[in-house]
Amino acid sequence: MYQIPFIRFAFPLLILYLFYWGFVENPWQEEEIPPGGLSSAQVQKLIADSNALTAAQKPEQALTPLLALYKAFPESPIYIKQIAEIYQGLNRYQESAAMWENFLQYSPRPTEGCPAIGLAYQNAGEPGKAFKAFERCWQFDKQNSDSIYYYAHELEMDGQLQAAYDLYKHGVELTQEYADLRIGLARVEIRLGRIAEARARLQKVLDRRPENVDALLVAGLGAAAAGDQRAAIAYLEKAQRISPGYTEVAQILARMRRGAQRP
Repeated sequence: MYQIPFIRFAFPLLILYLFYWGFVENPWQEEEIPPGGLSSAQVQKLIADSNALTAAQKPEQALTPLLALYKAFPESPIYIKQIAEIYQGLNRYQESAAMWENFLQYSPRPTEGCPAIGLAYQNAGEPGKAFKAFERCWQFDKQNSDSIYYYAHELEMDGQLQAAYDLYKHGVELTQEYADLRIGLARVEIRLGRIAEARARLQKVLDRRPENVDALLVAGLGAAAAGDQRAAIAYLEKAQRISPGYTEVAQILARMRRGAQRP
């Protein structure tokens, strides 16, 4: 007389158990593979491997799992950036620049690829592409001090002195503590004949950072442009004492010393 109630309650429990086993606990159930072709377990393993190899300072080995992740997820800015940085560190500049191009295309924050993309092109010996990359970085965010500096420097090197002056000046107005912007502006001022302005600007930098070698170098150029050879040589000698391997300082100092020795 107890069989019918038992069956009545046991049957629904059996159905519930089979449902749970089939969809939750079934160890033979195949994991759904995403479009990238890697299971979540494989993705986690590759991430763990790349992190461990990077932490162990084995960047070349870390490339293998990262490239597998990039192949599976070619639009992921996370993997693209990591690969670009490793290529840069390995002096594989062409490959680094190519990956930074991908980063700029897919990242929601492309400025994070700046100025690295321009520097990669510079190191790869492609100044034209470097110029365009720095210009693009500046266009992403025209208030970003780094982007202003690098693009202004490109304009300066290209001989576009007035454009460089305007951009450096804008950068200095935005960021009072950015010494390289002030030094760049002073360098252009010297070339534009604004010697007194440049020297006053450089003195302010040196008052705060008396051992800034770039400021000393440009101060030497400013003093020479003003006809003060003694001060120019003094600035450059100090710069050389601080940084003996600075080739440009040594070359300019040697020329000035030869000039000072002439009757």
